[in-house]
Amino acid sequence: MKNRILLLIAFAVTLQIKAQQIKSINDFGKVFKIEKPDLVLQKNKVYKVIFDVFTDGKKKSKKNGAIITVARYISMHVQQGVPEGNLKVALVLHGAATKNALNDATYLEKYGKENPNSALLHALKQANVDIFVCGQSLYAKGYKKEHTSTDVQVSLSALTALVHFQTEGYQQINFN
Repeated sequence: MKNRILLLIAFAVTLQIKAQQIKSINDFGKVFKIEKPDLVLQKNKVYKVIFDVFTDGKKKSKKNGAIITVARYISMHVQQGVPEGNLKVALVLHGAATKNALNDATYLEKYGKENPNSALLHALKQANVDIFVCGQSLYAKGYKKEHTSTDVQVSLSALTALVHFQTEGYQQINFN
């Protein structure tokens, strides 16, 4: 009986710790409240964007700032009153940013630490962002689909993802 109580307490503490680790997009990148900006998105329109990210800093221990920009894009427009459902967002990672799509185990094996972008990618996925990594870049760098985060899908190529989303009416944003 005593062992079961201790097991239940340990389980409850574990759940509480996990809950504290879950982050929202608001936890990534500072967004400032701008009073009466001269240009804002209309609240009643649907906006479709695809972020094309192919660079990453040389430090393997930091989040990719271009991916943080995706979270900031959503946060700032929701802050200004655009419904989250009116922001259709996709992200494609390729080139040097391919490593950002790796799962923690693969990243740890390659770089000696867990992927610093994991929580950010998870928060973006929870915010309904479609996240893709270029299959060509992934395989060119010696990785396979099973090496990617569960929050990331594999596209045939970055070109494929960009063309697909642009034909669906998405506007390309490139912050590299």
